Parts: sequence; C-alpha cells; structure tokens
Amino acid sequence: MRIADNIIMFKLEAPYNQYTYPVLIWDENHLVLIDTGYPTQTEALQKAVVDAGFNVETLTEIIITHQDWDHLGGLSELTKVAPKAKILAHMDEVPYIEKQKTPIKLGAMLERYDTLTYEQKVACNVRKEMYDNLNVKVSQLLTEGEMIPICGGIDVIHTPGHTPGHIALFLEESGIMVAGDAVNHFDGQLESSNPVFTQDMTLANESFEKIKAIDMNGIISYHCGYLKLK
Repeated sequence: MRIADNIIMFKLEAPYNQYTYPVLIWDENHLVLIDTGYPTQTEALQKAVVDAGFNVETLTEIIITHQDWDHLGGLSELTKVAPKAKILAHMDEVPYIEKQKTPIKLGAMLERYDTLTYEQKVACNVRKEMYDNLNVKVSQLLTEGEMIPICGGIDVIHTPGHTPGHIALFLEESGIMVAGDAVNHFDGQLESSNPVFTQDMTLANESFEKIKAIDMNGIISYHCGYLKLK
C-alpha cells in the first residue's frame, strides 16, 4: 500500500492469524526498510520489495524499531542479500540485537521453560534459534530527538515501555508516524501498546501520550496497519 510518494507499507501474513506491516521509504540516494518481519516472512518481504519495483540488494539502511523477533526475523538474511545496508537501532536495544544480552521476552520464556506447554516450548525454541543465528552489528546507534537526514527527514522518538529502547519514527516530509508496537488502532481509535507483550505499561502509556501529542497526518502500527488522521 502506497501511503505517500516515497512510502510503501507492506502487509504480510504472519503466524498466529495476524499480519505485520513493515515499511519501505526512499529518496534519490537511499532505500530504507523499517523492520524485517518474522523469520518465516523473509521470502514474502523480499518479494514485496521487488513487486514494488525495487531491488533488495540496493537497500541502504534497515531501521529496527526494537528487539522482538517479529521485527528482527528477516535481518540476518537481508544483510546477506544487501551487505552494504547499514543497520540502525536505538542504543538501548543494541545489546539485545548484538546478543550481548538475552532478549527480554525470550529470557522470560527461558526462565519458566519447565512450566511451558509443549506448544509454548516449541515457540520458545524457534525464537531461541532465530536469535542464536542473528549475527549482525548495528552500524548507527540512535537516540531521542535525533533526525536522520534522509528521505525528507526521519525524526527518532524514543518510546520505551514495550521494550527499553523502542523507537517510533516520524517522517517529516509526509507527516506519517511509523509507530512500531508503541501504538495500536482499532475502529479508528488509537490505543497504547498491547499489555500482554509489554515490559513496562507505565512507560508505554507515557510513550503513547508522547506520540499522540505530535501533529501527524497518519500513523502506521506494526500489527494494525495504516490509519489516516487528516
């Protein structure tokens, strides 16, 4: 779905009867992917990029909103296909992405592994395998208030709560917010991060209010898609 002249939102079928919505943005010199889906979505994501008229090999940046496996799942494969692509993430997420720390949700599952059902253990093992095979280095550590001077300007908004270093990205040229998991929307109404999957709901709700205070033309939620606001 083309959101603006230089913004395409992909709708990819995901496990557990849901969808994810990675975003592609570009200018004359940059082709930027925001989040990379579940591991099982990598082939579909690459096909979507090609179907949109671009070459995956020419990706210049991959921005990761946070450490969860449904955002990192295609990263290793994409960096093999597009080895020159820089990886960008908030500084607080880098230790998890680079495997210096166990990702928060995976760690919680491993701590109670013996109490998990068979299906939950399978899911835990799949996640662990994905993270074990994630061999990437973050090229640029992002911080609150930073503006990435590409694609019309990308403002980095630190939105902790869902994870410590979760970020939203405000695309200045179009007025579109790429909110990751910090915002959901249902029946046209914005809602905060899903509490079932959120580390700190107090922080998440503060981040939600921070996003809502910004003058936006529309918002892209990673699990709900695009909502036009103006």
